[in-house]
Parts: sequence; structure tokens; C-alpha cells
Amino acid sequence: FLEVVTPTNITALLSQLADCQAIVTTGEKASTIIAQMAQCVTPNVGSKVDITLAGTKLHFWRMPSTSRAYPLKLEKKADFYHQMFAAEGIL
Repeated sequence: FLEVVTPTNITALLSQLADCQAIVTTGEKASTIIAQMAQCVTPNVGSKVDITLAGTKLHFWRMPSTSRAYPLKLEKKADFYHQMFAAEGIL
């Protein structure tokens, strides 16, 4: 039951990160907020959708929660992250 007290100004943030190509969220609350801002569907865990925020075209990835309470083996969580980093050219 998380509550956003002070939302991040994504527009201001993106204006300072000219080379930003992706937004990655962990968990449902952050994913829902970005999806609302981008007026898109929330991607499935481990997937991405293409969005435009503040005039910037981005990949919007939803990763599994890093919480130990999320019922997914650590190795499976790591595999999702590995796939995302590889797709974004980081690995």
C-alpha cells in the first residue's frame, strides 16, 4: 500500500539526461505511475513498451520487484535484468 508523497518531475529529469534511452521500474506502483504518465499499458514483468515522455522516445521496462517478499527465485529475477541490460546494449 505504497503512497507517492512527492512525485518525481520526469520532464525535468529527462531534460538533464539527453542520452537517456530507457526507464526501468521495479514493482507495480512505479510501473503504474510511469504507464499513467506515458498513457500506455503497463508492460508485463521482464518486458518493455516504447513510449514518449517529455518529447523523448524511450523504452519502458518493468522488472520484477527487488523485494524478498516477491515470490520469484533470485536467479529468475537476475535473468530478467540480464535480458534487459543486453537489449539496451549495456552488456
